[in-house]
Amino acid sequence: MPCYCVFSNVDIVKGDMSLLELVQALGSYLASEEAGRRSKGAHVLSDVLTELPESAIPAQATTRLVQFFCARLSDATCVPHVLASISALQQLSSFTDQCSVDVLRALFKEVHVQSFQHSTRSTAYKLLDQIIQSHPQVAKMMGDDTVLGFAQMLDGEKDPRSLMIAFQIIPKLAKLVDIKNNADDIFDVVFCYFPITFKNREGDPSSISPELLKSSLRAAITCSAHFGEMAIKPLVEKTTATSQSVKIDAYETLTAATQTYSPEVFASEMEVLIEQIREDVVMAADEKVVNAALDTLEAVYSVVSPAAPLASSAAGQTPEIDETTTSLDYVLKDAIFQLTAEDVKNSDQVGKLLLAAARSSAYNCNVVSDAVLPIVVERLGSTEVLTLRRELMDVLNYVLSASCDIRRKAECLEADKDNLLNIYRLDASVPLDKEYSFLHITRLKGITLLILMPQFLDKNETSLALQTISRAAIERNEDENVNKEATHLLVQLSQSNPEQVQTTVLPMFFTALCEDMVAVHKIASLLNALGAIGVAASEVLLPILGGLASVITTGSLAFSHYVPTITTIRKMIETAAATTNGDTVCPELMTKVVAPLLSWISESPDTGHQNQHSIVVEIAKATAAVFSKLDTETQGQYLKPVFDRYSAIALDPDNTSDPLCQLLPLYSALVCACTPQTKLPVEDLSRYLSGLASAALKTTSTVHRDVSFEIIAATINKSNAGTRGELAKSVLECADSVESGVAHILLRHWLARALVNCNDKTGYECVRWLLDQITQGSLYSTEAAEGFNIILGNHDWSVTPATHGVFKLLSKQRFYATVVPEITSNFNSASDDTIKANLLVVLTHSVQHMPKSVLMSGIEDVVPLLLSAIRLTSGSLKAASIRTITMVVLETPDTLKSKVTSSIIPLLIGSLTYSDAANTVQVRQATLDALSLVPEKYAYSVIQGARRDVLRALVKARDDRKRLVRADAVKAYNKWLNFGDV
Repeated sequence: MPCYCVFSNVDIVKGDMSLLELVQALGSYLASEEAGRRSKGAHVLSDVLTELPESAIPAQATTRLVQFFCARLSDATCVPHVLASISALQQLSSFTDQCSVDVLRALFKEVHVQSFQHSTRSTAYKLLDQIIQSHPQVAKMMGDDTVLGFAQMLDGEKDPRSLMIAFQIIPKLAKLVDIKNNADDIFDVVFCYFPITFKNREGDPSSISPELLKSSLRAAITCSAHFGEMAIKPLVEKTTATSQSVKIDAYETLTAATQTYSPEVFASEMEVLIEQIREDVVMAADEKVVNAALDTLEAVYSVVSPAAPLASSAAGQTPEIDETTTSLDYVLKDAIFQLTAEDVKNSDQVGKLLLAAARSSAYNCNVVSDAVLPIVVERLGSTEVLTLRRELMDVLNYVLSASCDIRRKAECLEADKDNLLNIYRLDASVPLDKEYSFLHITRLKGITLLILMPQFLDKNETSLALQTISRAAIERNEDENVNKEATHLLVQLSQSNPEQVQTTVLPMFFTALCEDMVAVHKIASLLNALGAIGVAASEVLLPILGGLASVITTGSLAFSHYVPTITTIRKMIETAAATTNGDTVCPELMTKVVAPLLSWISESPDTGHQNQHSIVVEIAKATAAVFSKLDTETQGQYLKPVFDRYSAIALDPDNTSDPLCQLLPLYSALVCACTPQTKLPVEDLSRYLSGLASAALKTTSTVHRDVSFEIIAATINKSNAGTRGELAKSVLECADSVESGVAHILLRHWLARALVNCNDKTGYECVRWLLDQITQGSLYSTEAAEGFNIILGNHDWSVTPATHGVFKLLSKQRFYATVVPEITSNFNSASDDTIKANLLVVLTHSVQHMPKSVLMSGIEDVVPLLLSAIRLTSGSLKAASIRTITMVVLETPDTLKSKVTSSIIPLLIGSLTYSDAANTVQVRQATLDALSLVPEKYAYSVIQGARRDVLRALVKARDDRKRLVRADAVKAYNKWLNFGDV
């Protein structure tokens, strides 16, 4: 049969045989009394139709084939293949509306869908779905027959994949057909699946998401208003379920139902539903349940409460709250009871309920505000108990928040404006340190709400309110949460009121920065606040950056605060440059922020301050971030004066005493941040790079040396492939003509960085030269090993993705495959401990910058060297080796199974001793991370022998001198203590 099928396809396409002739040829199969032969015939015909192009099937044949297949649907044996054949025909343009009618009638009448396997049932649902989409008028014309037929098909379905298709059909049917007469039938076969739960099969490509199935069922249940009367009561009952997932599902379905069900349907169950929502909000431990319940409350009130306009009542009045006018009393009565009790209980929950009800509509907001506000105002005026005042203000804040959310002020708020201003006390002279911190935070939130409320505060009142919040952010409080909350509120306000924040808030911060004898911790707090505000609101970013640059360039800021301030500027600039509109904002940042800083530092290059170099580097980082985003023409305009000022100094190795020599990192940042298309203003690039190399090799200034190598590496890396190698060779020839030293070693590292990342062979020649220096035990072998971090490590501006560095695909993979085997071989053949130690340094630097997928390939050969690195290295290198071992434990624990108790755990225990200088805080933290992971990845029987020793070491680690280490030690200790317990 398969051969016949292929032969038939070819003949039909060529025109040697028609489809009808093929049917006739298969007649002995299709008309056979044997079910197996009939199935084979139908199978062949199905395969042919599936493979044939539309051009090979004549229009007149489509109708006759459809009639033939419809007749065959009564033969259960042939149904799977017949449905597949009809599905293939249905995709043809010649498949008419009448064909659709014939297919649907035969499908509903002849096929008992639930008696077939999943694949056949799925085909049946898909066929119905396809016809509804491509011939909607047919489904609409058949009306009740379509609805009843589908209900019959679905009744008893259990497979999630078929249910997914079926659930997605129901909203389409409800949109096309008036299902009123048969709503009961379709609802009964659908709602029986609610709530639906199942576990998807891992690794099964046909598996579906449980959440997607839930949402499809939810859409089916809520797609028609005719389901409302039948669904509302069982849905409300489901909210009382003990299962939190069922509760959430029920609430989310009720929320969705508000879009289609009539208000009368909800009104009948309103009291029961609100009571359950109140219970869940007050008692539920899961925040997801609380959020789902509150969302339902808001959605239901938005449809059941009268949507009367606020002007419908008499001026300044609101309709009374009773059963005849509103259903809000289900929430309000309990809230009023709580607010008038001697002790206000569950104030947060009461506030959340009121907020959900109030923001459901402007009318409801007015009703809730009018009912609650007088009670809260009266009680606040008669009590001085701080805890009670805080609870009452919490509730008031929720009510005010509703007016902010709907962007419409409740009427009663205007009448009570004086009371609200008195409650929140906008007077900026109130001493902050005399207030209970929790009450103070609540007050600040309320002041923020008054500012955000549309047309409530005038300009002067808004300014006074902003000053109050600013003072809370600026001044030192006993509870630092007050400062943090005030900063958070200013961030929020900067997004909605950027102009007022700029005119009122920023001057206060700049003044505080420039105060005499301002403490370091306060400077950090102020800068963090300004950074958060600037990043959150683009409208105030430039004013903040410009203001910070101004306090530096005008000398208003204490010199000791320059570094943290410039660091804040740099971080904000980097964040802004990395956004989608970075190319747009960076030209302005260059003009208004970076250029003034460059002019300032250039005019006073030698301040003699111990942080001078840090200041220059931070400005250089900011410069690179902005300059890299400028277009080629603009970069060229900036480069010309920079080269005029600095190139002579960079090319002269004897100018180390020149103050401008200390500013060379600025020169490097600008050159390295150029695009590959930007032409450097030099006549001969090769001669220029050779001159830089010669000066770097001779100078005694490490700043001059490093800057030269950074420029050389970035320039060669961005050169085209044809000149890259020649430029590198000319630089190396220049180096060979000068006496060897540490600078020669570093030059090779930087050339390797430039060339290895773009897969240039000259880079690997430099790498092998460096490895030879190590294995031969040369005078500078230690520097050769340490410098491998330059090749693959991060840098602030030279050869980086952000500054247009060229990084070829799989460059790190090639480096790993080429270099690591050489390191391993050299280590195994070396007899000198110094050579071995240096090779381990190279290995550690190499693996710590490798992608995880690359590192795990051939890790078995590297692990012994990593264990040796833990023994022989210290500080960051030792920590990097431990982190690599941790990665192996996490990804492929079986690789280390034989070594975990004999080698790894003893090494980790030894790395916890804080009295050993090699075990820095970084090492101890990495060790504790590794030890915490071990019990998760190995069976108790594998590591039980080491448990006692580990616990002893962790007991000592709990007394470590560093708090972070102690915290990690406690977590690790608890894991090992409970490990193996039944």
